[in-house]
Amino acid sequence: MADDFINSITNFINSATEDVSALRINVQKEIVASVISDTPVDTGLARKNWQAAKDTIPTSVVPYAGSPTAAGAQAVSQAQSTAFGEDGTWYFVNNLHYIYYLEYGTSRMAAKGMARKNAKRIADNLRSRYG
Repeated sequence: MADDFINSITNFINSATEDVSALRINVQKEIVASVISDTPVDTGLARKNWQAAKDTIPTSVVPYAGSPTAAGAQAVSQAQSTAFGEDGTWYFVNNLHYIYYLEYGTSRMAAKGMARKNAKRIADNLRSRYG
């Protein structure tokens, strides 16, 4: 009888852990894809410089001289392949000097808000689903 109870608890814990891990992976993939696709494209450099890493903040700037339209797909692919679902701290950053101005705008340029609006949208979706 006690063994059945322990097995039930163990199965529940394993199932819940797998569900949380899958959710974490899906949220990470969604934030990467949506932020990168909402980043404005001129040369493709801003999109290409979205970088993901586990437990260490990326500090480099990625040089890019390819097609502006390919930059987003390449950045999404690279960021989504980085330590999704694993324990630890996951960082998603852009180190270009002008990314702040794309996100928040200037007196001459409207804010794009790619990171803020997507983080809010995903958080709202999670709250409505699980809250």
